[in-house]
Amino acid sequence: MVLRGGQGAKMKNANRLRNVRTNSIGFTLVELLVVIAIIGVLIALLLPAVQQAREAARRMQCTSNLKQIGLALHNYHDTHGAFPPAVINPGCNHCNIDEIPTGNWDGNVRNTTFQLMILPFLEQGNLYDKIDFRYAVGLSASTDTTGVAAPVETAQVTSNMNAIKNVQIDAFVCPSDPGDVPGKNTNSHYQQKDYRRTSYGTLTRRWQDNSQIKNMVWGASLNTSSERPAFGVNGSSKIRDITDGTSNSFLLCESRMLKSGDYFGPFWGTWTNTYWLYLSMGVNTTRIESGVDTKKPYAWTPGSNHPGGLNMLFTDASVHFLSDTTNATTLNNLTSISDGNVLGEY
Repeated sequence: MVLRGGQGAKMKNANRLRNVRTNSIGFTLVELLVVIAIIGVLIALLLPAVQQAREAARRMQCTSNLKQIGLALHNYHDTHGAFPPAVINPGCNHCNIDEIPTGNWDGNVRNTTFQLMILPFLEQGNLYDKIDFRYAVGLSASTDTTGVAAPVETAQVTSNMNAIKNVQIDAFVCPSDPGDVPGKNTNSHYQQKDYRRTSYGTLTRRWQDNSQIKNMVWGASLNTSSERPAFGVNGSSKIRDITDGTSNSFLLCESRMLKSGDYFGPFWGTWTNTYWLYLSMGVNTTRIESGVDTKKPYAWTPGSNHPGGLNMLFTDASVHFLSDTTNATTLNNLTSISDGNVLGEY
């Protein structure tokens, strides 16, 4: 068949276009590898940025949590004329009520924490109303307490515990903390099965609640004004007591919930041993056992899962992020509310 001139030209053009399309489809192996490499580089750059953004958001939420608690504490102070006791009648080790001021202790272990007392100011009034504060909220009590009646699990005590156990409140948990798991111990003064931990705790310079609880009893002879923090046992400070200034004194600090022992606190629903934090442990230090670093903090240790430091709540309800390399003397001076010491930089 003979094609006319016009038809032949059209056929040639069609073949040319077909060849162009055929030659332009796909790409070489080198081009594929280059594209994959570029994508890999972009992902490597993007993932740390995403992780940093997420941590920044979590740290901001943690700051907000402490701010809420600080405002709740101030509202409690406005209502009752003082900050709440850190804990009421703890079942402490070496607790001897003969050495405690008359009227400061009624002889019955209660284990009531300040977190329970500020629940109405955190919009948790319904939970607060379920607790009968005339009775214990937990069973922790050391075997060597003197003159103290350990809690008996009566119907009222059981009701209190059932209201608190397996309940977690977002304001008490740092979102960067992976250790938010229920307690599982029922021994002695670590009675905390099914209670929940908190990321924020009361703190002292060096007193700890195993053998020095008498130092923490507000107004007791050992509760020296030069060392006492804002919180005490069966009592706490008023604003007027904070002579170092509310912007120069701590209220609370962070503590990692996952510690070297699964029985260590603090727990917000009941006092157990290791409820307090003290700065002599150092910030974000880890426990060495048999020469091996557990990578986890020991009991009473302040710290956080935020890189480089931790959030601290001051008595003016402000929240500041302090480096874990902050001078230890400065941290101790910030803990005491009336030592009169000159502060270093922080």
